[in-house]
Amino acid sequence: MHFWSTSNAGDAGNDITVMTKRGRLLSRLAAIVAVPLAVAGVSVGPAHATEQSDAQLVSSQRAALPVAGSESGLQIQTIMARRAIVSRFPEIGEIGGVRPDSMKWHPEGLAIDVIIPDWQTPAGRALGDRIAQFVSENGRRFGLEYLIWQRMYIPAEGKPYLMDDAGNPDANHFTHVHIATHGGGYPTGRENFLD
Repeated sequence: MHFWSTSNAGDAGNDITVMTKRGRLLSRLAAIVAVPLAVAGVSVGPAHATEQSDAQLVSSQRAALPVAGSESGLQIQTIMARRAIVSRFPEIGEIGGVRPDSMKWHPEGLAIDVIIPDWQTPAGRALGDRIAQFVSENGRRFGLEYLIWQRMYIPAEGKPYLMDDAGNPDANHFTHVHIATHGGGYPTGRENFLD
């Protein structure tokens, strides 16, 4: 038994892998282990997976781990960042994604908002700090463009700076870590990502 599914261009209509309850459970366990390994640059999967690009390393055939919010409409690098955060930070219960906005990042699936529980407490601020640090340290892997946490705009390249006060905790990014990627394109449904 294996925990990933592959599909070739000639396999139209054969994208669904039927697994038993045990197989689904093992698949989820494999997914939890795979994200930290993928972030570290270690390939997990069949031997030919090492020849695949990062865009092919998140399995669109498997459901995301249970966190409120949807991956629908997100681009590949944004999905990779989301899944890595979900697997490493079990305290996170909600991650916002695609939504209407005057700027391109959320509507185009380039950004997520990691909602920080108890953001106003020292524990909440420490959690947000750890997530921001994790994303910054793995920015190249996620195609990070920038992140915002507690009014600090932190670009993937260049110097961080304190943003102007936008007037409330949400707009000032105290309640969530905003993560924007370069995207990497939209999933086609035939990718094999490691979650």
